[in-house]
Amino acid sequence: MEDYLTVLLNDLEDHAFAFLPGGYYLALHRESAAAEALAATFTQEQHALFDVFEDARNASAAAYQEALAWQAFLLAREIYR
Repeated sequence: MEDYLTVLLNDLEDHAFAFLPGGYYLALHRESAAAEALAATFTQEQHALFDVFEDARNASAAAYQEALAWQAFLLAREIYR
């Protein structure tokens, strides 16, 4: 039962560019520019620490998004049964 949800979530992620609003891409660009400007001021040690921070932040964000999407599918399945 969970396999089809995983397939659907993976497909949604693969095609996210088609439905994400333009504001998302603007915010993503601003985030990237700010991170680059900040990173330009880092020492080598700070770069290493920031890389660790980014990895941890990305992992928590991915877990949050996956859990939220998973629950949305489960809710939709219950509603439309």
